Amino acid sequence: MNPGVIPEPVARLLWDVDVSRLDLDRDRALVFERVMSRGTWESMKWLRKRYPQAALAEFVQSRGARVLAPRDLAYWALVCEVNVPRVERDAGGGRPRWAGT
Repeated sequence: MNPGVIPEPVARLLWDVDVSRLDLDRDRALVFERVMSRGTWESMKWLRKRYPQAALAEFVQSRGARVLAPRDLAYWALVCEVNVPRVERDAGGGRPRWAGT
């Protein structure tokens, strides 16, 4: 896998973007969010190979709580070896309130 080329599993996650115009450095927040929240194992391995852990960790700490589901945030915080504050959400990953207990 060439780290400068967007592999097919990652390109599929960017269905609403013209990947030929995507700049992997300029648009890294979009790539991080899509792969971290919806990526396959193959795309997650590519992400970790393509970007330094410090860049992934910075994204997880600064934007992760806003754009990632609690389960995804917990996984990536563990992978990136960072602590993130626990964010309470109304229906964050569990049963929605309207479903009852």
